[in-house]
Amino acid sequence: MFNEIKIITTPDAPAPKGPYSQGVVHNGMVYVAGQLPLDPATGEVVPGSFQDQVKQALHNVEAVLRAGGSDLEHLVRVNVYLTDESQFPLLNEAYTQVIKAPYPPRTARAVALGPYQVEIDALGVVVAE
Repeated sequence: MFNEIKIITTPDAPAPKGPYSQGVVHNGMVYVAGQLPLDPATGEVVPGSFQDQVKQALHNVEAVLRAGGSDLEHLVRVNVYLTDESQFPLLNEAYTQVIKAPYPPRTARAVALGPYQVEIDALGVVVAE
């Protein structure tokens, strides 16, 4: 059914830390919940630099996209939340190592994230089910 909502669950991305899904598929789109820089195996923040954390959050986004039948090449929207706007150049550097041109529309904003430095959510087009 075209109006059906499919809940995405994958061990390749961190388990939700609250009452939400990793993502959903609806009307040919994959909606990815905010992904933190957590190692899916341990649930802990990956060690390393801010850029390492950006890459991990993007890999978690990718895992949810793939579980929903999409991939990074079919992103149509990305939202990035970071705690320190001075890290914006580092965000761009890490982002372009994972996301390739042509780049999807993106918004990045500084917010309070508690113990985390970055969170990323996304929207992708289903290309395989």
